[in-house]
Amino acid sequence: MRKRTETSDTKTRSRAWDKTPEAQAYRNQYAAEHYDRVTLALPAGFRDRLDKAAGDAGISRTALIVRAVEAYIEKR
Repeated sequence: MRKRTETSDTKTRSRAWDKTPEAQAYRNQYAAEHYDRVTLALPAGFRDRLDKAAGDAGISRTALIVRAVEAYIEKR
């Protein structure tokens, strides 16, 4: 995970880092409207392998999983 550094640019994006209950409610509502949530049970150690593969590709764990599933669906 990248370490966030404080800059004048991050201050303008305060809603993303705002810890108020209202800001959290906004983020929760946005996520509920724009994303589907799936929980995976993976074999022990597999998450570390996913993280390494995603890091090597320069993408997030979620992006790696989405790309893999999309590629699988497209092949069928």
